[in-house]
Amino acid sequence: MKTHINKLIIVCLLIVTSCEDVVQVDLTTSKERLVIEALINWKNGTVGNEQVIKLSKTSPFYNNQVVPATGASIFVKNTNTLQVFNFSEVSNGMYKTTNFVPIINATYELQVEFNNEVYKATSTLLKAPIITEVNQSIEGGFNADDPEINVSFQDILNQTDFYRIVYKQFRPSTNENVENTYNLFDDQFEENNVLSDFFESDSIKVGDEFDISVYSIPKRFSNFLEVLAEQSETSFGPFSFPPVNVKGNCVNTTNKDNYPYGYFALYETNNEVYVFE
Repeated sequence: MKTHINKLIIVCLLIVTSCEDVVQVDLTTSKERLVIEALINWKNGTVGNEQVIKLSKTSPFYNNQVVPATGASIFVKNTNTLQVFNFSEVSNGMYKTTNFVPIINATYELQVEFNNEVYKATSTLLKAPIITEVNQSIEGGFNADDPEINVSFQDILNQTDFYRIVYKQFRPSTNENVENTYNLFDDQFEENNVLSDFFESDSIKVGDEFDISVYSIPKRFSNFLEVLAEQSETSFGPFSFPPVNVKGNCVNTTNKDNYPYGYFALYETNNEVYVFE
């Protein structure tokens, strides 16, 4: 019996020792694809003429660096007025226009020509809801000890809406951008009413400034952001699947198999700045 046990111990030691060898995993590099970040944001009370579109390329599995997509030709056209807005490259992968004209409920078409292929998308510029109140509290959130910022806004009447509420937390005392987060909201059960949302965090301190923006987004864009948020929160190791790439509303009209990532959307935003007391 002792002999069998000794043999078993030797076998186990050999297995453990062999596990110390370095295994080189050769991951197949996926096809490089274009990433289009074309979010036209018209802040209420401004002209909205300056807009930026960012182009990049997907990178290998272990490379976290952003690879800019340079040399593209980009324009956005108002399909109602047929006015065309050209975007010029101002730095690697960054394209800018200074004469954009935002019109609520107008439909716009994006066209990107890159590496002899044409990418297109269409979207409608949606009206933003009116912010009715911003305040602070402690007891209303998930954690009774954490402070929160509360925002109320009027649902746009007689239509189904999807909203994005962005909270940018800035600390003047240290000149630090502390937090930049957002929530998604829809009026499915509260249509035509005043809607409420909140941001809660133990990082909130007296004197922190919050730039809060609320805007309407298409349902498809809301779904896109939900999936993107889920993927960004995924923690994956050697025995789990990595996040999947998320397709947006842009299509390659030249070669449908070489589809891009990213999104084209336009929206008006209403903003309020609140200082936590």
